[in-house]
Amino acid sequence: MDLTPEDIAALAAEREGRKLEFKSGLPRDEKTARSLAAFANTRGGILLVGVGDRGEILGAPHARETLLKVRAIARECVDPPLEVQSGIVTVATKPIVWCSVPLSPARPHAVVHADGSREIVARVGSSNRVATGATLAALQSARVSKSGLDPLQRAVLAWVAERIRANAHPGGDATVAGFAKARNVGTQRARRAFTQLEVAGLLVAHGVGAKRTYAVA
Repeated sequence: MDLTPEDIAALAAEREGRKLEFKSGLPRDEKTARSLAAFANTRGGILLVGVGDRGEILGAPHARETLLKVRAIARECVDPPLEVQSGIVTVATKPIVWCSVPLSPARPHAVVHADGSREIVARVGSSNRVATGATLAALQSARVSKSGLDPLQRAVLAWVAERIRANAHPGGDATVAGFAKARNVGTQRARRAFTQLEVAGLLVAHGVGAKRTYAVA
């Protein structure tokens, strides 16, 4: 998945919420890890560094170093480590670092603190909160077996795997609209099947809207 300047501008015009977070600069490692883990545990999401709380395009300080740091935090401060997509996009001459986190089939992910302690967090609105009780139990039991899938869901998995093999880009080009057109299925019906498979932990997705791309978990 690649984001364009237009994509970043459109995201910045939205409010922060369950699947979107803005940072003017990269916070300390543990705070960044909480955002990444919360996205992975809940619905997936995108972190934009270099964007103010109200969507102002400010530019990420030391963009290249920030990008590498975000990737390192995803690998080293979250357990199991996160597979994210990320990059730098220039908007109005200012670099914005983006990081797309999928709803993870390996959830729940824990934030690993410097003292060795761990916490599992979930995304609630635009904040990250410790997952306990029913929320934690739901995260731990989210994945399902492929044996209970209906024919449309099985067709989606097969088509996504096919698109990943056929596409040189590591993120692939499998989208809901692409499947609907290729298999002559209604878009709403296709979207419902993709969402069910993502929630079940059988697909992972990056991005937002029509550009959201999928891969088999």
